[in-house]
Amino acid sequence: MSRDDIAPFPNPGVRLLQEDEHVAIWEEIFVPGVATAPHRHLRDYIAFFPDSGELTVTHLDGERETYSLLAGAMTALPGGDGQMRGAIAASTVLHSRVPAGGTAHVAVNEGSTALRMILVEVKGSSSAQG
Repeated sequence: MSRDDIAPFPNPGVRLLQEDEHVAIWEEIFVPGVATAPHRHLRDYIAFFPDSGELTVTHLDGERETYSLLAGAMTALPGGDGQMRGAIAASTVLHSRVPAGGTAHVAVNEGSTALRMILVEVKGSSSAQG
């Protein structure tokens, strides 16, 4: 399966909170132990995690995103090749730089409680596709 065969974000169950010509703001709840559907990000985004938790992101095909920690704390945990696995502190904010053409991954909440994420897609970012 190529990256282009993977459905673009958002996944089923992800809720659109607000959208305008500059951003789309989404809410996603990661259920413990349940993997998201494989999905492709086509735009840079900023992810806000109001609560703490553990998340594993497994990259599927193509270039990986580049993550920057903007606020809070994320501690790297052991993971396999192609995985970004971390313990996320409450109030953590990450920026993801998505490569041109997008990037695909699956995410799994490795913790014991639901993990809420507010994701702000940046429209018009250099990697934006549509």
